[in-house]
Amino acid sequence: MNTLGSLPFAQHPKSKTRQVIYETAAVGLDVVANISEGTDILAPLKAACRATRSILEAAQAVENSQEGWINLTQRFKEYIYALEEQITLFEAYPPEDRVVNEAFNRSLIRYVEFLETMHDKVVDLNAKRRQSKLGFLRAFPRSRIDAEEIVKLNRDIEDRHRQFMVRALLVQSTSSPGAQEALGLFTSLRIQGIERNIKVTKADMEVTKSNVETILTDVDASAILQLPVVAFVASSVHSTCLKGTREAVLETIWRWAGDDASEKPIFWLCDIAGSGKSTVAMSAVETWRKEGVLGGRFFFSIASNEGSTTEKFCTTIARDLAHYIPALAPHIARAVKRNPSLMRSSLDEQFQLLITDTIRHRHERVIFVIDGLDECKSGSNRRELLQLLLKAAQGSKNLKIFMTSRPDPVIEAALGSVVIQSKLEDRLHNVSHHDNVEDVAFYIHKALDGVLPDDKRQRLIDKANGLFIWASTACRMLNSETTLDSPESIYDLLISVDQRGDIDDIYNLVFERIDPNSYPIMRSMLALLLVAFEPLSIDDLDDAFKHIGVKWNTKALIRNLGSVLSVNPTTNLIQFRHPTLVEYLRRCSQTPVVDQNKTLFLDVSNAHGQASLWCLKCLTSRTDGLKFNICQLESSFYLNREIPDLEARVSKFIPRKLRYASSHWLFHFAETDDNRRSTLKKELQHIIQLPNILYWMEVLSFIGGVPRAIAGFRAVTNKTGLEEAIRSYMNEIRQFIISFSVPIQDSAPHIYISALPFTPTTSKFHTNGLKMFNNVIAVKQGLEKTYAGLPGILRGHKGSVLALVFSKDGSKLVSSSSEKEIRIWDAYTGQPLGKPIRGHEDSVWAVAFSPDGSQIISVSRDKTIRLWDAGTGQPLGEPFPIPEVWIALAFSPDGSRIVSSSSKKTIRLWGTDNGQPLGESFRGHEGWATALAFSPD
Repeated sequence: MNTLGSLPFAQHPKSKTRQVIYETAAVGLDVVANISEGTDILAPLKAACRATRSILEAAQAVENSQEGWINLTQRFKEYIYALEEQITLFEAYPPEDRVVNEAFNRSLIRYVEFLETMHDKVVDLNAKRRQSKLGFLRAFPRSRIDAEEIVKLNRDIEDRHRQFMVRALLVQSTSSPGAQEALGLFTSLRIQGIERNIKVTKADMEVTKSNVETILTDVDASAILQLPVVAFVASSVHSTCLKGTREAVLETIWRWAGDDASEKPIFWLCDIAGSGKSTVAMSAVETWRKEGVLGGRFFFSIASNEGSTTEKFCTTIARDLAHYIPALAPHIARAVKRNPSLMRSSLDEQFQLLITDTIRHRHERVIFVIDGLDECKSGSNRRELLQLLLKAAQGSKNLKIFMTSRPDPVIEAALGSVVIQSKLEDRLHNVSHHDNVEDVAFYIHKALDGVLPDDKRQRLIDKANGLFIWASTACRMLNSETTLDSPESIYDLLISVDQRGDIDDIYNLVFERIDPNSYPIMRSMLALLLVAFEPLSIDDLDDAFKHIGVKWNTKALIRNLGSVLSVNPTTNLIQFRHPTLVEYLRRCSQTPVVDQNKTLFLDVSNAHGQASLWCLKCLTSRTDGLKFNICQLESSFYLNREIPDLEARVSKFIPRKLRYASSHWLFHFAETDDNRRSTLKKELQHIIQLPNILYWMEVLSFIGGVPRAIAGFRAVTNKTGLEEAIRSYMNEIRQFIISFSVPIQDSAPHIYISALPFTPTTSKFHTNGLKMFNNVIAVKQGLEKTYAGLPGILRGHKGSVLALVFSKDGSKLVSSSSEKEIRIWDAYTGQPLGKPIRGHEDSVWAVAFSPDGSQIISVSRDKTIRLWDAGTGQPLGEPFPIPEVWIALAFSPDGSRIVSSSSKKTIRLWGTDNGQPLGESFRGHEGWATALAFSPD
C-alpha cells in the first residue's frame, strides 16, 4: 500500500520517478579564521553559511537517489537561505547593535564547529561508498547509504540549526528599536530583552544580554511564532501627543498608572470620534514601554477585518508580553506547547492560558493598552472581552488596563456595575476645558507656522472647535506638497464650511478638490479600500485596476489624498487616517444623491466584484498563485506547528496578496451583485475545480483560514443567481472542509493523506481527486456514500420545547423549554453550542435573536424578560419584570423595537433602548397570539 506519509511531501502527484542531477563538487570546509576572537554576529553567521554551503556541495557530489538523502540536500538549501536572510538583516544594523558577548559568541562558534564535523561525515560517507563501488560490489550501479545514518544526519542538523537560529534571535532581541522594524525571519517573535532607549551602561547591557540568554535558552521559539498577530501597525497611523499638549489629561493617567495602592485598575478614556484618544493611547504606550511596565497593546480598527474582531486579541497580547517582558516568554511557549489546539479554542480559554496564567508569574506592574474598543464590530465580542478583562483585573494585584473608546452602551453596561473603573469622559474635545482649546491652538500654530499669518490661524482654531481630527486634517491639506492650490485658497475653503468642527465638511472639501479627470478613478479606489477586509498596497490597487482594464498613476492619486490616507513606509499598505473617514465613506456608499458630481458616491457592490476578480486572478496566477506543496515541505511527518521555520516559509512562498485572496475571495464574491457573479463564472469554475481547490486548502491550513472559508461558502451558497450545479458543488466543498477540518488545520500534507482517501464514494473529491494523487492510501471498504448530514433529531432538552428560532444568518438555532432552559445549536451540524442557559425560574415561553445575532431575548412564565449574550450565554443585566406573561416576541429588523403578545390577548410595541412601551396595546385577538413577525420594512 503506497502512502504519502512515507514520502517527502515535495513529491508532486504526477511525478513517477524523481530525477535528480547533482553537480560534482568535492569541496572541503573553508577555514574560518579568527572568528573566536570577533565580537560581531556577522562573523559566525557568514562562517555558518559558508560551512553549510560546502556540506551541500559535498552532499550533492554523492550520486544517491534515496529520498532521505534528497531531503537532506533540500534541507541544507533551506538553511542556507535562512542564514543569508539573517546576514542581510544584520548587515543593515549599526555595528554597535551587532555586538555579542563572549558567551553568545562561544555558542555560535560551536555551531560552526558542528558543521565542520557534519561536513567530514558527509565526505567520509561518500569516500566509503566510492571504495565499495571499486571492490566486489562493482556490478551494482549505486550503493545505498544506510537509511538510519541519513535519518540521524537529518535530525542532528535540524536540532543544531534551530538552536543556532534561536541564538541569532537573542542577538536581535537586544538590538535597537529601529533595527527591530527590519527583522526578517523572526520579526513576528518580537522578543526583546531591554530596549536601547533605557539608559544603561555598556556593562549593564552585557549583563542583561547574559540574563536574557539564561531565561530564553530553553524556550521553543517556534512555539511563540505560532501565535498569529494582527498586522495593523498603530505607529503607521497614530502618533504620540505633541509635546506641550494634553498635559492635564496625561498627568491624570500617569498618576493612575503609578498608584499601586489604587483599587481602580481600569482606566476608561471615553470621548467622541476625532478627539485624539488614539494619540493619547500611543503616548501611553511609549511612556510605559520606556518604563518597562507595558505588557501589550491592541488597537482595534474598523478598517481592518482582523483588527475589528477579538479573534487574534489574546495571541497578539501574548506575543507582546513575550516582546516587552522576556521573562514571561517561557510561560507563553509552554502554554502553546501544552495546548496544540489553542488557536482554535474559545476567547475565554485563550485568555486564561496565554494572559491570565502568564501574568501570575510576574510580581511587578503590568499595563495593557486597548484602543478603540468600540471599533470591535460585534457587541457580544466587546462584552465578552470586557468581562474577561474585568475578571483578570480583579484577580491580579499588579494588572492595570487602560482603554479608550467612543461612548458605547455595551461598554457602559459592562463597566456600570463594577466600581473598579476610572472614567474620563468628554475630556479631550469639550471646549469648556480651556486646555483642549489651547492644545488645538498650540498644534495649529506649530503646524502652520510660516504657512498662514496669525489671524488666519486663529480663525482655523475657532473652526476646529476643540476637535483634533478637524485640526490635523486641515493642517495636512494646507501643508500638502502635491496640491497646485495655494494655502490661501485652501484656507478660504476651510473657513467657508457651515458648522464648526464638522469633520464631514472637511472630507467633502478634500474630495471636491481632486481633478475631475481623476474623480471616477478616485471613487473606484476609495470603494476598493473601503470594502477590503485588510489594508491594500499601492501595488495591489494597480494590479486590481489592471484586471478591469484601467491604467492610472495610483501612487500620485494617493499622494494627493495624503490628508486623509497614509502609506506605511515599511509595508507600503494604504490606511485610513481616522475611523471617521471610514464612517464618512460608508455613508457615501448608500443611496446616491441626484447630483453625483457634487457629492461622493461609492458603488460598493461593484467594488466587491472588482475585488473578487482580482482575488481569483491572484489565486490562478502562474507565477505567484496556488500550487502543490506551496511551502515546499520536505516531509509529511510534521504537523504545521512542528515546522520550526513555518512562518518564514509562509512569508517566502505565499505572497501577501495570495494570502489575502485565499482568505477573502468568497466574501467579496458573495457581496457583489448577481450580474457581476455571472461574469465571474469562468474564474470561479477554475478555482473550485480539482486539484486547484486542494491547493487552496493548503494555504488555508498554513494561514489559519479554515473557519473563515466555511463561513465564506455559506455566504456564497445563500445568494441567488448561482447556477444550481455550482451551488451544489460548492456545498460539497464546504462539507469536505467541515468533515476534515481537524487534519486540514493541523497539517497541510494531510489534506491528501488523511482527508482525500476517506471522502464519500459518491463525492467528486473521491471519484476525481483520487485519480490525480496516486500515492495516497487506498481505502477498499468502510467508506460512506455521502457526507453525514444533520442528525434527524436534536437532543438535549428534557422537557417540552416551547420555542425555536433561527438567527438571521441561518448559522444558529435557539430553543427554549418547559424545564427553564435555553439552548443554542449549530444549524449546520446540529451540535449544541455551549452549555444550557439557565436563569429563569419557570418555563421559557419565547426566545428571539437580535438582528445582528449577538443577543438573545427570552420571556418566561415567571413574568420576567431576560437578555443573554449569544456568544457566551451570560446574562446581560438583571431580569426585567413584566405585569403579565408574554407568549411570543420578535425583534424589528433594525433592532430598535420589540413586539410582544401577552396572556391578556394583547400585542404591544416596546423600545429596545429604554424598555418603555411605544403607544397603546393592540387588541382584537380572541385567544393567545402565539407567533409574531415584523415586515421587512
